[in-house]
Amino acid sequence: MKKVIFTFLVLIFLIPSLFAQRVLVNQNFENTGYGTDSMPPNWVKENVDPTTGPGMDWAVRDSGTYYVGTSQYVIAKAHDSKRALTIPWSAGNPIADDWAFTDTFTAMTGDSLIFWMLIGSPVGYTAYLDTMQVWVCFDQFSATTLQKLASIKSNDSAGVPLATNVWTQHAFVLSAFAGQHICIAFRYYMNTALDGLWCNVDDVFIGNRSYVGIRQIGTNLPKSFALQQNYPNPFNPTTKIKFDIPRNTNVKIEVFNNLGQVVKVLHDGYTSAGYYETEFNASNLTSGVYFYRITTQDFVQTKKMVLIK
Repeated sequence: MKKVIFTFLVLIFLIPSLFAQRVLVNQNFENTGYGTDSMPPNWVKENVDPTTGPGMDWAVRDSGTYYVGTSQYVIAKAHDSKRALTIPWSAGNPIADDWAFTDTFTAMTGDSLIFWMLIGSPVGYTAYLDTMQVWVCFDQFSATTLQKLASIKSNDSAGVPLATNVWTQHAFVLSAFAGQHICIAFRYYMNTALDGLWCNVDDVFIGNRSYVGIRQIGTNLPKSFALQQNYPNPFNPTTKIKFDIPRNTNVKIEVFNNLGQVVKVLHDGYTSAGYYETEFNASNLTSGVYFYRITTQDFVQTKKMVLIK
């Protein structure tokens, strides 16, 4: 009987921790990298191309910092903060091949990579194409690549006189690498003789956010998947979105602008069956029509909402 009571008490203390948010990397760059062209603690950069010099590679920089060898309006940017991890097109001549590696970690099922990025010419300027690769690596150098998660391209293209790029959130599920000791690499790989301007990365999170940002609002089990209309709609600047999950599954809730860009990932992870509610805060976005989508293995649905400021 004593063993049963002891086991019960242990479970009482352990169960909350099992469902707590798992944080491996949570880097907004505000309190790191104060030296010249510096990186956060335990992060590493690698310059594969022969171009070297101050300001010509990945580094944590203050928003507004002028890049060496670029035009005056090309200055480092940060997302809702003062500092970000940035790199200019002058990192390569003519080929830029520069890597920035996070600290290493052991992945678990349910882990995700979430970050914000501004790439390519900013809104209103002459359009130049930019691209940035996201890799999973065994270690903190380019020869240890395991899998490329994505090649993210800016919206700029030939014939477009002005750019439309804004800060955009990107998210990738890392469950496929569960049990492996890995790191994430951001690779700026551009022929800067033809295109290229900059890349800014901020608010990098690695871990499990399965239940962060959502709230279970019912104890009964839904009979089917559903995505409800947001309320209020139109809204300014916050609105609530409800969705129903009839069985345990991976769920992603994303918000898109009218160009099809993901501007916010509200939820991404393994979710138990139930009725849920999440809040979307659009305080950093402009007025307009936005779309939100739920994606599971068996169900996809998109709805429209209007932000009026």
